[in-house]
Amino acid sequence: MQRYRFDQKTIVVQAIVEMIKRGVPSSEMDIYLSRMGPVDLDMLQQCMDEVYDYIAQEDEKQQTLHQDRAVA
Repeated sequence: MQRYRFDQKTIVVQAIVEMIKRGVPSSEMDIYLSRMGPVDLDMLQQCMDEVYDYIAQEDEKQQTLHQDRAVA
């Protein structure tokens, strides 16, 4: 089994995105990642906030785009 260190922002963000794609709930993200290697939990929380904020912003943009098209 390959072990990872989740102590760099880019690695943590990539791991979060991969876990989201696999359907891992945000409440269990730390558990899944800690099974693969050491996790900087403070960094994990910061990165999760950023990733989920980005997803929310993109969803909002898509909804606005669809509403604009529906009106036109």
